[in-house]
Amino acid sequence: MQDFKGKVAVITGGASGIGRALADRAVSEGMKIVLADVEREPLLKAEAELSERGAQVLAVETDVSKGVDLDRLAEQTVSTFGGVHLLFNNAGVVMGGRIWENTTEDWDWIIGVNLMGVIHGVRVFAPIMLEQGDECHIVNTASLAGLVSGPRLGAYKVTKFGVVALSETLYFELGNDGSNIGVSVLCPGFIRTQINRAERNRNDGSSQATPDPADSTLLDDG
Repeated sequence: MQDFKGKVAVITGGASGIGRALADRAVSEGMKIVLADVEREPLLKAEAELSERGAQVLAVETDVSKGVDLDRLAEQTVSTFGGVHLLFNNAGVVMGGRIWENTTEDWDWIIGVNLMGVIHGVRVFAPIMLEQGDECHIVNTASLAGLVSGPRLGAYKVTKFGVVALSETLYFELGNDGSNIGVSVLCPGFIRTQINRAERNRNDGSSQATPDPADSTLLDDG
């Protein structure tokens, strides 16, 4: 995509970190913005700040691990702006602990957000893009940790390797179908965000230590 003015961008994890930076850039390009985030107060704050800049913004409280939330996000996006052209599947979390120390609840949580969140986003928005027939693009946030392995952050790496594989497969599938939808996978290294505090949004009753400082060079999204 080269022309962004007047187009619609959907950004998950859009209230802070990389997502908020993407929203700022999209607004500067003259795009209409749909912000999705699980944190209500930061979401409403981001909506207000972007609206003050003259942007058309829709804020939707969204838990990307829940398919029904993504269905609702898509419905509100189309009913408000008529379509979608740029999708950032960006929401992400992290947790510490060795692989054998992570509980079933830990795995459900991190896979639900980091991997199923991307899967849900593709599932609901790709068909809309295909039906539109317009030039569109999907950007999935993975990580440097989705490309290299080693000790620490095993569960996080599993989800990010999954996002890379999903994105590459999606790229080939859409290309083979001759669609106008491009696909990119974002694999950043260290970026200053609040992902080390991801446990603040966990509501399954479990508790897991946040990553120790030695893990921080692999943390990016959130």
